[in-house]
Amino acid sequence: MAGADQDQLFTPEPEAPTAERRLQELNLFVPEHLDLNIDSVFPRVQGWGWKNEMKQKVKLLNAAQQELSQMLFEGEEVIYIAKGIRYSFVEFYFMGLWASMINHTVFVLTNLRLIMLHTNGKGIPKKTFWMIYYSQIDKFKASWNGMINLKLKDGKKLAFSGFQKTDRKKLPDAFETALEGYRAAGFAPETSQSMENLCTYCKEAIPKNIYDCDDCGAKFWTPGQIAWRSFVFPSWGDFVMGHTTIAVLEMFGGVIAWLMFVVLLVDGINTNSAEKVTTAFIMLAIANGIDAAVTAHISRKGLHPRKGPNPIEASATE
Repeated sequence: MAGADQDQLFTPEPEAPTAERRLQELNLFVPEHLDLNIDSVFPRVQGWGWKNEMKQKVKLLNAAQQELSQMLFEGEEVIYIAKGIRYSFVEFYFMGLWASMINHTVFVLTNLRLIMLHTNGKGIPKKTFWMIYYSQIDKFKASWNGMINLKLKDGKKLAFSGFQKTDRKKLPDAFETALEGYRAAGFAPETSQSMENLCTYCKEAIPKNIYDCDDCGAKFWTPGQIAWRSFVFPSWGDFVMGHTTIAVLEMFGGVIAWLMFVVLLVDGINTNSAEKVTTAFIMLAIANGIDAAVTAHISRKGLHPRKGPNPIEASATE
């Protein structure tokens, strides 16, 4: 009996795996210059598929480290990261599944705010970024179908889908933890709108309806400038916004629309038919007008760089 008691006393119980230990086991490295809450960023450390999930999150962190190092305030800590797709009924109605290609978004929850980065399908950041302070979130809801819905103080509604299974479960918990921390701290900075646009270059917030960065001198396209280009030739506006794949596909449609316009116009002139000439202009206006309207809707969602920062102003902000 004494021997059995000694075995029970000195036999070590297996330790529960930690995120830090799992990262070491997988030889994975996270950006050292980012302040991370490792345990909340990597909530799953065992069970089926945990290895792939950890690898995916490390890839997201490493891909976004340059942008995040510029965005994060002193003392700001990353508590979760995930990748999803921003949903828009208008875009999916007119573009179908192609709409998902231009709406990949990486979500970074910190102890102060939600940072969103427009990315490609692999989670590599592009040039459009946003932030939402938790004080600007009026309502947060996770639906049964995996949708994440946000209602902001200024009335704007956001919907996101396409999250991995674990993120669909853990992201709501991370949101609640972040919101509780905000309520306790009472952190509520002034904003020009609930979801602030961030400068592509210096990552400072740019006020609503402003398309020049006062901090670094960068300039951005206005929705009107982008929409007009799409009206002149479909796909031009998408090229401006960096949606290259969609732009190339639209370009074929634009060529067809202009060819039909020219053929019908020439035929109307040759046959002295005012009806055919009028029809040609109406068809072109409808086809290009729809594309311009959808492009304008997309362009209003964020900032799209037109000119890089002014060297003098950019150096002054460093």
